[in-house]
Amino acid sequence: MPKPEGYRKALRVMQLAAKFRRPVITLLDTQGAYPGIEPRSAQGEAIARNLAEMARLDTPVVAVVIGEGGSGGALAMGVANVVLMMENSIYSVISPESCSTIIVSRPHACRTGRGTRSS
Repeated sequence: MPKPEGYRKALRVMQLAAKFRRPVITLLDTQGAYPGIEPRSAQGEAIARNLAEMARLDTPVVAVVIGEGGSGGALAMGVANVVLMMENSIYSVISPESCSTIIVSRPHACRTGRGTRSS
């Protein structure tokens, strides 16, 4: 799972590629951003900065989802002119575990189907 320093390093390399007019290819295979408590504020800032800066790059960017592209962690590296996906890859805005936490108060309740608002 990417941490803030990984996003900053990737952005620095992408800016270097833009400086030398080279295309950027990103391969996405991540469950999402690092969920730890310590870098929580730095994580959001790093993702937001990548989103903004990648949108401004003057070089072509191609993002390829080769496995799981989940949450803001994948989106931070997936801002591109062209986004491609492998046949069995997944590109989602939220992981299933995080979604179940939002829908029900107990994440394990989604497996049993009990505890949802409609039941």
